[in-house]
Amino acid sequence: MLAVVAALAFTVHEGLIARQDYRNLQSSMQAGDHSAADLYALNFKIDCVEIVVAWAFGGGLVYVLRPKTQLKP
Repeated sequence: MLAVVAALAFTVHEGLIARQDYRNLQSSMQAGDHSAADLYALNFKIDCVEIVVAWAFGGGLVYVLRPKTQLKP
């Protein structure tokens, strides 16, 4: 359960950063600065991948550390 809480906390933090990168991407595209837009697009994609990896890691820990049930004959 702690892994899910840690993944949630990390996701909230990275989500805010990803949102800001997306806003910067949109504003630089409107301004016509394609070099900055490419950088913000890359940062946004990396933040999204970090969020997915954090949830996969947290879910994997929950799956591996779950209580094992014994087979009944």
